[in-house]
Amino acid sequence: MPKRVSKTGSELFIVDNSDQDWKVLRYLHDWCQLSRGIDIATGYFEIGALLALKDEWQKVDKIRILMGDEVSQRTRNAFVEALDTLKARLDTSLEKEKESNDFLNGVPAIVDAIRSGKIECRVYRKDKFHAKAYITHARLEVVGSSALVGSSNLTFPGITENVELNVQITGGPVNVLQEWYEEHWQEAEDVTPDILRVIERHTHSYSPFEVYAKSLQEYIEHYEMDDADWEHNHSRMYPILATYQKNGYHGLLRRANKYGGAFLCDGVGLGKTFIGLMLIERLVIRDKKRVVLFVPKAARVPVWESKIRKYIPEVLGGFMSFRIFNHTDLMRKGGGIPFELRQMQEQADVVLIDEAHHFRNTGLRGEEGERKSRYWEMFDLCEGKQMFMLTATPVNNRLTKLYLAAAFRAIFPFSHQHLVAHRAPPD
Repeated sequence: MPKRVSKTGSELFIVDNSDQDWKVLRYLHDWCQLSRGIDIATGYFEIGALLALKDEWQKVDKIRILMGDEVSQRTRNAFVEALDTLKARLDTSLEKEKESNDFLNGVPAIVDAIRSGKIECRVYRKDKFHAKAYITHARLEVVGSSALVGSSNLTFPGITENVELNVQITGGPVNVLQEWYEEHWQEAEDVTPDILRVIERHTHSYSPFEVYAKSLQEYIEHYEMDDADWEHNHSRMYPILATYQKNGYHGLLRRANKYGGAFLCDGVGLGKTFIGLMLIERLVIRDKKRVVLFVPKAARVPVWESKIRKYIPEVLGGFMSFRIFNHTDLMRKGGGIPFELRQMQEQADVVLIDEAHHFRNTGLRGEEGERKSRYWEMFDLCEGKQMFMLTATPVNNRLTKLYLAAAFRAIFPFSHQHLVAHRAPPD
């Protein structure tokens, strides 16, 4: 047992954890066998301290733990904040314990002791409380009570590893310490239920189904479906596309993401409509974009609407952000079409144009209030939006027609080879 003798001949039993055999843990271990109760004053409490005593603490009839915090507890709000801090530290200590004690062996016994009242916890909030003491109540008077007073918190490092300064006290002075502790205990607030809830959360028994359900929840919660997953497992259109159509679809997306727009230049009969349906499904359902499609009036019902209803009917009606207009609607002045087009100009994210070569003739741009060409109406509507243009005849008489004149070049400042996603093989 460590004993320090001063030059004046006084003797003190100092416990600083430096002696391999006589650490604070050793004192508590032995006192558990001789005491009917142990009163503990500590700034911090970690579950590892009790677990380090193994089953010895269960030989004591009553353990009282009086805690404080680093700040003064003069108001209710401060106390609540301190209690949250205390619970967070305890929760952290339990998580740390799991690193070496997977099943938290010994913790259920602590839970039972707290639940039964064998272990009580209070927080002193009248003022700043930073005391550290371990005071016993002897089971046999002939043995007497003992105490350690010093700097060791009720934590595993505090009673086993840290260099602390604690002094052993025996005899009559222990009675004074017991009275001091009782006075502060009566002025403290019971937090036993709060401590119990923190520990119970770690020891609650879960059924195999609950474990499976929680694992599934964690997996799904952090799972982000990538494009390939969506295309292969959720898309209706992608599985029915031919390989060259899939290549065209991917090429369109790559170019549009890089340049803001793309042409699909396939010959007649190669399935531009199916690639267009794939784009609509992807943009509306997967990407949640607001998409407007412009088609020739003759192709609207027999080609586009019929195929949409057959393959991706969910994009029509309801709350989906998808609309279809005729090319000729751009020049209509009556009814509600002009209002709807203004809404598309303000709200749409993406514009798809079937038979886009119909817009290669610009015409003259009229003055304010005058009638403009269909080209210029489309020009205004598409400003700032991503565009996909589908055509089988991108070139008519001259290569420059592919640019859809100077106005489209203002929207897409790139050369035509950047725009073309897929060109059909020659007949």
